[in-house]
Amino acid sequence: MRMLRTLILGALMVLPGMLLAYLVWMMAGNPPSGPLEYIICNGIPLGSVGLGLFFGWKTGEEYSIRLE
Repeated sequence: MRMLRTLILGALMVLPGMLLAYLVWMMAGNPPSGPLEYIICNGIPLGSVGLGLFFGWKTGEEYSIRLE
């Protein structure tokens, strides 16, 4: 259950990451192809998914199965 929760939260963080990347891209002045475009368009959404996965795993402790 913990893994499912983690994957769902990670997947749901794609949309806010893409929206944030779009806003940053617009504020940067619509840069043409180059390293800044790759960082904005790929780094921000992937970072958002990574943070969603991390947050989902850390807050899912009550769903983990303990083998004692």
